[in-house]
Amino acid sequence: MERKTKYALPWIIYLGSLMGFGLAKFILRGIGVEFRMWVQALLWALAFLFPALLIGYYLTRIKYKVVAVVLTVIYAVLAVIVFLAGFVYFLLKSPEEHDIGSGMLCVEEPSGGDSSDYTYWDKISFFGRKQFEWDEERDIKLLEEKYNMQFEKRSGAYMTEKYPMAAVHILRYPTVSGSEVADDFIENIETYYFKETYEAEGFRTEWSENHLIMKSEAELKQVSKEAAKMISDAIEDPIFEKFPGTLQVQIEIKGSKSVCSLNFSGKKKSANEERAGDYYTDAENVEETLEETYNALLYSLEENDRMDQITQDTEEENKNYANRVEEAYDYLYENELSKQFTTSEKTYNAKGNFYAILGGDTAAYANKNDIPYEVTVVYDRVSDDGESLLFVMYKKYNEKSDTAAGYSVNAEEGKIEEYDVPWF
Repeated sequence: MERKTKYALPWIIYLGSLMGFGLAKFILRGIGVEFRMWVQALLWALAFLFPALLIGYYLTRIKYKVVAVVLTVIYAVLAVIVFLAGFVYFLLKSPEEHDIGSGMLCVEEPSGGDSSDYTYWDKISFFGRKQFEWDEERDIKLLEEKYNMQFEKRSGAYMTEKYPMAAVHILRYPTVSGSEVADDFIENIETYYFKETYEAEGFRTEWSENHLIMKSEAELKQVSKEAAKMISDAIEDPIFEKFPGTLQVQIEIKGSKSVCSLNFSGKKKSANEERAGDYYTDAENVEETLEETYNALLYSLEENDRMDQITQDTEEENKNYANRVEEAYDYLYENELSKQFTTSEKTYNAKGNFYAILGGDTAAYANKNDIPYEVTVVYDRVSDDGESLLFVMYKKYNEKSDTAAGYSVNAEEGKIEEYDVPWF
C-alpha cells in the first residue's frame, strides 16, 4: 500500500496543480484578466517537464539494469526532441508581449505573412493583464506624458492651451518597448510657423499645404534663402529642442518629383552628430542639400531616358531583324519552295522564333505506309559571314521530326543555296 501511495502521490500533486491552474485561469478570465505570457510559458513548461522527469525516474528503477539504461537513454533523447520542438513552436506561434510603459502592454500576434494584429492590456501585478480599448482618457494620458502639457478633446481632435493653433490627431499607438505614440502635433506646429513666415515675408516660391515646391534650377537660390528663413523663425520655439522639426521641399523636373527633407532642432550639436540642429538656418547649407537632391533626380531622369532609348533602339533592331527574316523567307518560298508546296503560313512560336507551315501529306515511315506528316520551315540562324540567313525544312511524323533540307538565303544578292542537314 505504501509503495502504491509513493508512486501515486506525485501524480496526484501534478494533476491537482493542473486543475488549480485551470480553475484560476477560468476565474480570472471571468473578470477579464489573463496570465502574462511568461507565466503561461512557465506553466506549460512545468506541465511537460514534471511528468517527463517522473517517467524518466521510473525507467531508471527497472529491475534489469541494461534494459533500464537503454530505455532511459532512448526516452531522454525523445523527450528532449519533443521539448525543443514545442519550445520552438511556442516561440514562433505564440504572441509577443511588449511593455510600452505607463503600466500598459502591447501584445503582437502574427496574423499571416509579415502582418500582425495588436491588442493592448493593462498590467495586473506581475502575473496578469487585462485588455482595454483606446479611448479619450488614454489618448490624453499618452499625449501629456509625451509633451508634458495638458490636452483636452475638441471637435474630434486634441488641443492644448499652449498651442491653440495646432490640433493633434493620434496616428499610431506604440507597439514595441521604448516607442511612443505617433501623432501630428509637431508637424502642425511647424507648418503654422512656416506658413506665418511665408505670408509675412511675401515669399515667391510656391507653397502647398506643408512644403515648398521648386520647379527649376533657376529657383535654387531663392528657395534656399526662403527655406532657411522659415526654419530660422520656427526653431525659436523651445519645443524643437526636444522634438525635431522638418521642412520639406518638393523638387520637380519634367513631371518627376523628389522630396528633400530639411531636418532641424534647437539642440546643441553633440559629439556624435555630424550637423548642428540649426544647420539649415544657413541658406548656403540649404542650397547645397537641395542641389544634391536636384542633381540626383536629374541623373535618375537621364538614366531613365537612356534606358528608354536603349529599349526603343532594341525594339527597332528586333523589328528590322524580324523583317529581314520574313523577307528572306518570302524570297526562298517564291523562288524555291513554291515549286513543291502551294501554301505557306508564316507564324512565330511562344519564344518569338519564326517558322512557316507548308502543308502536309502521307508517306511511308518507320516501316509503315500512309503515315501523315507536316512540313515546316524554321529559321535557324545567321550564317558565319553574316551575309545570309539559314532556314531548315522539317518533316514531322507523329510528333517526330526528320530534317529534309537546309537553305542559305541572301535575298539582297538574290542567292539561294541548298545544303545538307543530317537526318535524325
